[in-house]
Amino acid sequence: MESKPKAIGSKNKIEKGLILKVSKMKPVIKPTKPHRHEGYHELIYLSKGAGQHTVGDQVYEVRPPMGFYLNLGQVHCWNFSRIPEGYVVLFKEEVLSGYPKALAQLFGMNETFRLSEEDPSVLQLLDIFYADYQREQPIEILAAQLNSLIYKTIQLPQDRKRVPPTLLDEFVRFKKLVRQNYLQLKTAEAYAKIMHISSRKLNHICQAATGSNAVDVIRECVLIESKNLLTHTGLQVTEIAYQLNFSDASNFVKFFKAQTTLTPTEYRAKL
Repeated sequence: MESKPKAIGSKNKIEKGLILKVSKMKPVIKPTKPHRHEGYHELIYLSKGAGQHTVGDQVYEVRPPMGFYLNLGQVHCWNFSRIPEGYVVLFKEEVLSGYPKALAQLFGMNETFRLSEEDPSVLQLLDIFYADYQREQPIEILAAQLNSLIYKTIQLPQDRKRVPPTLLDEFVRFKKLVRQNYLQLKTAEAYAKIMHISSRKLNHICQAATGSNAVDVIRECVLIESKNLLTHTGLQVTEIAYQLNFSDASNFVKFFKAQTTLTPTEYRAKL
C-alpha cells in the first residue's frame, strides 16, 4: 500500500511580483494532490464540469454553474470527471487596499455558491475581467473589477447571515490574528489585548459574526488544521500534537474528541 505524503504541499500560482491573476480553468480531469495556496485568496467560477472538490475535510459535488471561495492557506484538491470550464481569480489582500469593505465581505462568503442560470452577469463580468487582464490593463482598473466581482458574488445564494460592517471589520482583524498566532495564542484574552479591546467586546463581535464566542473561533482554526494533517498526511498523532503545539499527545486527543466526539485515530479510520 502506498504511503501518504509526510506533509501537505503548497502551490504558488501567482508569479513573483504579481498581486492578482485571472485565468481560465485548465481543461484537464487529472486528480490533484491536496495542497494549500499560501498568501492569497482564490475565487473559482465554473460554467461546466463535474466531479468533486475537497476543501479541508468537506467534499463538494461539482455541479455547475457554481463557484468556490478559498481563504488563505485552505487545503483543497480536485477530482474532475468531466472537463471543467470557467475562471480562477487569485489575489493578494494588498490588491484590495483601496477597497477594505470588499476584503471584509470575503469573511461573509461561503466556500461554495450557486451561479444563476437565468442571470449571466457574473460570468459576463468575468469575461471582461479576463480580457482586461490579458491586455495588461492598469492594476487600478483590475482592482476595481475585482471589487465589483466580490460584491456580485456575495449577493449569490449563500447561507451566511449579514454582519454589521463595524463589527465585521473587527472580526476580520481577529480572524487574521488567529490565523497568524493560533499555535501560540489560545485564549480570548490574549487576542483582546492585542486588539486593545475587552474580551467581552471580542466575544460580542464573534457572536454577531458567527454565533460562537472567541475561543470557539480559535478552536475551530486548530481543529481545521488538525483535520488537514490527519486527512492529507501520514504523520502520527504524536507528531501532529507536537506540530500543533500541544503539550503532549493525550491533550491533543482530548481536544479533538471534545470537538468531534472521535479520537484522531477514529477520525482517520473513517476517511
